[in-house]
Amino acid sequence: MAQRLAEQLRARGDAATAFSCEDVPVAQIDVAAWDVLGIAFPVHSSFAAPVFRDYLEQLPPADKPLFAVTTAGYWAGDTAWYAAQPLTRRGYRLFLCANVLMPNNFFIPKMDVLPVTPPERVPRFLERAARRVARLARRIHAQERHIEGTGIIGRLGGALQRWGYSTFESRMLARFSADEQCTGCGWCVRHCPTQSWELRDGKAHFMDRCIFCMRCYSFCPVQAIQATEKTRRVTKYRRYQGPEGKRYPKLVR
Repeated sequence: MAQRLAEQLRARGDAATAFSCEDVPVAQIDVAAWDVLGIAFPVHSSFAAPVFRDYLEQLPPADKPLFAVTTAGYWAGDTAWYAAQPLTRRGYRLFLCANVLMPNNFFIPKMDVLPVTPPERVPRFLERAARRVARLARRIHAQERHIEGTGIIGRLGGALQRWGYSTFESRMLARFSADEQCTGCGWCVRHCPTQSWELRDGKAHFMDRCIFCMRCYSFCPVQAIQATEKTRRVTKYRRYQGPEGKRYPKLVR
């Protein structure tokens, strides 16, 4: 979504660049060189992912226009606004908050209320998302003020979900593990954003730095990553294959 938004902005004459917080250290960021700062990220229980929150906390103060765009499978509430608050406290001027609905990728035991979006429905999601991104690009190009999710429902729902995650969900979610299908290929080790996997004796072993991005679970080449014994039932606990429907999405290293 961030790449598509950058493409739309470039089509309108803006010199837009999109990069991942996993690839570019904060020390290499020159905020003074930008006219506008934008942040884009997937929703994690009405939070930005911890690795992204930590990244934003390290950005230097600046008097710059700011926009925030999230992606969510079903609902985002005030997540974009909430994630931007550390930056607004350091001088950034928030003019746009918005969410783009994308296919859902989170479906494991105890958290299986909303299923993974079936592959046949993904193209329709992406078509709607493309139209939404084009509209947002027009607003960002014009620096039009547009704030979503800060009404009473968005703020209350976001606060309740953040409280629920901090209090209950993080305890309910099981540790991931690699079962006997693991080939020791190291895909999970190379792609985990928090280095929560390591290879020992030719097998993947899980550690305690998980942020539940679902990358390892969804894209393990042999579906060896399990949340519980139940997730071996791959016909019920379908693994999300990314917006492009491929096992190795282009934007994942």
